Amino acid sequence: MESLSSLFAPRAVALVGASQDTNKIRGRLLKLLLDGGYSGKVYPVNPSSKQIQGLAAYPSVDALPEPVDLALIAVAADQVMDVLEQCARRGVKAAAIFSAGGHAPVGERLQDHVAAFAARSGIRILGPNAEGYLDADARVVATFSPTLEVVPLPAPGTVERRHGVSIVSQSGASAYALYSRARALHIPIRHLVSTGNEADVELLEVVDYLITLGTSRAIMLFVEGFRNPERLAGVAQRALAAGIVLLVAKIGRSGAGQRAAVSHTAHLTGADTAYDAAFERYGLLRADRPEQMLALAAAVSAGMEPAGRKVGIITTSGGAGGWAADICEAEGLEVPPLEPAFKQQLATIVPDYGSSENPVDVTARVVEDGGQTLMNILELVSAADGIDIGLIIVSMVTSNRVRDVAERLAPMLQARRRPLVFHSPGEPAAEGMQLLSEIGGLHMQLGDFAYAMRRLCEHREFVERWRRAGAASGSAARDAAAAPRIALDAAAGSLDPAQTRALLSAYGVSMAEEAVVATPQEARAAAARIGFPVALKIVSPDVPHKTEAGGVALGLADEAQVAAAYDRIMQNVRRHAPQARIEGIQVQRMMTQGREMVVGVVNDADFGPMVMLGFGGIYVEVLRDVVFALAPLDLAGAHAMIERLQGVDILRGARGQAPADLDALARFLVAVSELAAAYPRQIAEIDLNPVMLFERGGGVCAVDALVVAAAPAAAGSRHEDAAVAKAE
Repeated sequence: MESLSSLFAPRAVALVGASQDTNKIRGRLLKLLLDGGYSGKVYPVNPSSKQIQGLAAYPSVDALPEPVDLALIAVAADQVMDVLEQCARRGVKAAAIFSAGGHAPVGERLQDHVAAFAARSGIRILGPNAEGYLDADARVVATFSPTLEVVPLPAPGTVERRHGVSIVSQSGASAYALYSRARALHIPIRHLVSTGNEADVELLEVVDYLITLGTSRAIMLFVEGFRNPERLAGVAQRALAAGIVLLVAKIGRSGAGQRAAVSHTAHLTGADTAYDAAFERYGLLRADRPEQMLALAAAVSAGMEPAGRKVGIITTSGGAGGWAADICEAEGLEVPPLEPAFKQQLATIVPDYGSSENPVDVTARVVEDGGQTLMNILELVSAADGIDIGLIIVSMVTSNRVRDVAERLAPMLQARRRPLVFHSPGEPAAEGMQLLSEIGGLHMQLGDFAYAMRRLCEHREFVERWRRAGAASGSAARDAAAAPRIALDAAAGSLDPAQTRALLSAYGVSMAEEAVVATPQEARAAAARIGFPVALKIVSPDVPHKTEAGGVALGLADEAQVAAAYDRIMQNVRRHAPQARIEGIQVQRMMTQGREMVVGVVNDADFGPMVMLGFGGIYVEVLRDVVFALAPLDLAGAHAMIERLQGVDILRGARGQAPADLDALARFLVAVSELAAAYPRQIAEIDLNPVMLFERGGGVCAVDALVVAAAPAAAGSRHEDAAVAKAE
């Protein structure tokens, strides 16, 4: 990773394919590099010219007068490999390839040849098909994006009171769109990197490098898919330890990539579910829209990270204050009554026709004295007990509104005892917003404010849990080396009931008492031994959904009912699936009344086994109130998973019902997750439905279980398919 310094902070640069014509990509690359203020040596390379844009040009990399750290390569795709060979001969340490290449079979594409070259030569290579990057500290503008002509880097020596933010993106256009919008919000961008096709340098490696630099308080990621997803855990841990917030936009929430599999768990797993689970596990904040990501970045950059969810609203308009309160509470923030002492202080300042209740209507009169009365109120807000965030709603349509109070406001904002965020109901003056940013202030739209404060509260809570756990949140409760081992059949497919029970029992996954029988007489004897009432269920690897096949009979009270139900089930299943292999019928003790849940496991190509929890029974695929988490879980992670269910209040005991045994459910989830983690490649799916969850103290029990072994070919690298998909 240290070798990336040659890419982002080079001492000398060669631009291969440089052009005099700045309307062309090759010409704009050189112009932007020179205009950006880069202080190192720049060598244009083009065999057709002796001078380009005022600099001496050279016919090839071989002809350069001295070695360079970095080569920016903007030549035809069929010339790229020859240029790279020259770079290797001249000791170039890093290269960025802007050439895209054409369509070719996997293994014959430009990125395949570049990847092989990088591995052989040790040269670190960004791209191909990269839109480039910029480093505001080293003044390296290595991009052809016209955005930098319109929104250049701030002038050298510019003092910025906000924390730096960086952008790392697998989409060049999206990266520079975020850059231009971030600059419009006065967010100082320290680095921007477009990784292109990632033949060598990939997104998470760049993020890791930026974390070690320590110049960014937040890093915005635009992700199509991780090339090396196993890196995420370590990168996220280092970001947490450094106090850096990772903000991620991940495209692909659609269900088009849902897996076709036999279990409820797999049917409920969207193409993007594993990424959500990974972000949840490792503390990344995912944003669904650019506005959300930029709102989070702006708040972090300005140091407006709240210690809690209580918002004190100070407004010059009662209507605007009421609207803000509604928006805040809808987002999950609180607008609580103010502490009596604070209200008494406000009452001495707020006009009689205003209000000292939260939202505090100070009326427009408080700005008539040049804002000094407003500042008296803000000084009270900055120190008041009972609130975590101050939202100040005041018109800033004229630039003097900020200018009048800047001298008193600046030290208050720099002290940052709590976030003080401004909102102007009318479009704020650009000059005022510039000045506000220069003194460390922040203006936000109401929806963006509420969203950002809520998400940053969640992130703070995550960080506190992570610190309490000693930077090991989410680790398995059981030592993996001491985990029991049950030999699984090599062939893929559903395990038989005996092997399923043995596997689940070895990991402490509680199951209902049962027996598998082959005749009505055996069924009667088993039922008498287990105790009535009992249930009968077909056992067949070809009938995953037993109810639909008529393969289930419930509440059988005596031996005669058992024998009749046995014959009826066999007839139903043979009619429903004539070719089905029938291994017998399961006799199982009927459970007492409880909540029906579903617990499952599915293997993701990028992140491995994921545990699913949801409300179960026959409605699991209708209600779809399910949550996922990466395996293994600890008890804290299992409880957090339960809390994410939309219907968790039902389990807590809503409307006078008895609360469920959530501690037992958490232990159950941990046990299932440990099983999944112990067989990450041998088990394709686990489906436990229903799982009966009883009242507090009553425990939990799996009534029906399906375990599917993976095909031997699937036991290889989880990442092969994902790597091919990313490369294509």
